[in-house]
Amino acid sequence: MTRTEFLRRQTLTGANKCRRTPMPPIDVSAEPLSLPERKALGLRQMLETMPVYIGERELIVGTRTYFSALEGNEDGHDFTKFSLRAAPKYINEDDIRRFGCDQSYVNRTHYTPDYGIILKKGIDGIISDAQARLEDASLLPHQREFLASVVIAYQGLKTLILRYADEAERIAGITADETERAEKAEIARVCRAVAGGVPKTFYEAIQLLWLTHVAITVESFEFINYGRLDVLLGDFLSDTPRDEAGQLIDCLLLKMYDQVDLYDGYLGQYAAQLVVTLGGVLENGENAVNDVTMLFLDAIDRTRLPDPEFNLRISSKNPPEFLSRAAELTVSGCNFVSYYNDNLFVESMTRRGLAPEDARSYGFDLCQDINIPGRGDFWLCGHPQLANLLLELLRTSRDYPTFEALLDAYKDLLARVIRDTISAYNEAEAHVALYAEGKYDAYFDGIHNRGCPIDRRGNSPMAPLPLLSALFHGSIETGLDVAFEPYPIKAKGLMFGTVTEAVNGLAAIRRTVYDKKQYTLDEVFAACENNFAGEEGQLIRAVLWSCPKWGNDDDYVDAIAVDVMEFCLRACEKYTTALGGAILGGIHQPHPVPTGAGLAATPDGRYAAAPVAVTLTPESGTMKNGPTAALSSAAKLDPMLVQWNMCVMVNYFASVFRGNDGAKTFETLLRGYFAKGGLQHQPNVMDAEELRRAQLNPENYKDLIVRLWGVSAHFVDLPRRLQDEMIARLEQ
Repeated sequence: MTRTEFLRRQTLTGANKCRRTPMPPIDVSAEPLSLPERKALGLRQMLETMPVYIGERELIVGTRTYFSALEGNEDGHDFTKFSLRAAPKYINEDDIRRFGCDQSYVNRTHYTPDYGIILKKGIDGIISDAQARLEDASLLPHQREFLASVVIAYQGLKTLILRYADEAERIAGITADETERAEKAEIARVCRAVAGGVPKTFYEAIQLLWLTHVAITVESFEFINYGRLDVLLGDFLSDTPRDEAGQLIDCLLLKMYDQVDLYDGYLGQYAAQLVVTLGGVLENGENAVNDVTMLFLDAIDRTRLPDPEFNLRISSKNPPEFLSRAAELTVSGCNFVSYYNDNLFVESMTRRGLAPEDARSYGFDLCQDINIPGRGDFWLCGHPQLANLLLELLRTSRDYPTFEALLDAYKDLLARVIRDTISAYNEAEAHVALYAEGKYDAYFDGIHNRGCPIDRRGNSPMAPLPLLSALFHGSIETGLDVAFEPYPIKAKGLMFGTVTEAVNGLAAIRRTVYDKKQYTLDEVFAACENNFAGEEGQLIRAVLWSCPKWGNDDDYVDAIAVDVMEFCLRACEKYTTALGGAILGGIHQPHPVPTGAGLAATPDGRYAAAPVAVTLTPESGTMKNGPTAALSSAAKLDPMLVQWNMCVMVNYFASVFRGNDGAKTFETLLRGYFAKGGLQHQPNVMDAEELRRAQLNPENYKDLIVRLWGVSAHFVDLPRRLQDEMIARLEQ
């Protein structure tokens, strides 16, 4: 059995569970330090005491072992029922009186740091930078507190790495196996080398990156993404033998998966999935695909696990073997690989004011959200729901003599919601800026007048993130935590949801009310309000459902979709953030089951509480003309209006790609879609019958992977309602 096969089995069976434990109380709230310093001290104590674990035959070491036990555990020993949200107590009563509440748990995560900072500077370099800035006598109190917290937190990371070195040496000293003794001695050497210094080898770079990530997830809980690992690690590959480098990447990917069995929310173990970005172009516009890129693709094939996701930037500058190899993975069932039209995304972001070198450096947050690692954070100033707003419009008035009048009224409502959403965000952003500027009295007056709301999507000065912050450009330079957005790019994203249901509903209204005059708008809305109950409601529903639907290359509905979406995206361009950043437009609808559960019946004939479509994916049961038609519909949207997010997920029957030309067929389809102006594609290659067999005999299908939206999962691990929704998507 190869090392990769052995470690994969260990990962899937949860060998590392033996060291997981509920975090003991860590209370630093009484320490005579500032709030940020207390948070960092508590974090350091976690890293100094968290049990370390080095598994048999591991080369890359490090795993999070402190968690919060969920209620209902059997004697506290059901290790699949831990919560990720384990943290020290660092807030005291004085803090609560000052802020008017306790916001220590409002950290929103969804960040993509620049791990290149620590790979270039090392831990000691980051500590030295923070200490040097502390010499500036003009610093405000909160700046000093932040910089001091960075020093404390990174001292904790240094200790964690040295503890792994000690553990590796301990194992080397007691093992009788010469190979294991040598490997553990090398792990110890690598850890000691990167505990303070700058990595010099490929092995050292991967180990430092991974243990830094482990520490940051201890600090931030979840959703801290990896960025462009092929670009970051490419400089360290040098003359490392390629088989050795590939083995290290295998080990890294398996470490990335070793906690997905933890339960956290309705997605269970897939609630904290992360993203790796590969390919595209470098800051100078030249090809970014390198040997490390291709080694990652080969490692994906060997490990075949749904986490992390791999988002591939496909540029005209990339060598053809990049897409060819990726296509082989896709048609073989690696439903955790997605594709991005690099040329168009870079052009669109540049058009919206990003510097070309920044636009070319984009990576990804969770799902499909674009970020510039360590230089910007585009998540999130709002998420208007278009189907909900269509129902709101109809609930208010149905006196529209023409479809054009209805559409104009709908656009007016959308414009108001976009304006109000951005205005509310900017008000909160400007309020937090008061604290960053040292205007403490004005900030706290606002806090108490508002009743202590959570600031800006969950950010708060009460929930600092010193480890993460130091991996954002401008943070140490300005002495500011990421809560204050110290990074150079101030742009934010605004994403529009339930778009498919809204445009299908508008098309159905146009066809039945205005073109054919089969029903009045009152009758259609009443049927929706009653969830199509009764014989007449069922008849209306059948007629609405038979109307043209998005994703079939039908201009009747596609023209409406393009009109509405481009209106929304152009509206974003009228505004800036309070800090002067652009509002970037995106279209995204994750979580189709819970989102649908909260949505009433819609005029497209969809029942209340039925799952909604993922972003621009056709509704389940409506894709009549095949995948190429679905992609053609999406390609009609002006790509220059989308800078941040746009997902088209298509489910392909695996039988379509069986045979020698399957990968080439997919590659040709994707290139054709991108040539038409398509921006992004998430393929799912599977068969409904296989999914049904997996429901009946899950033990035979443990490696079956499906894509849900921006996350993927082993099908048999999903709750039944999500399994059923996946099967329904295939039954078009």
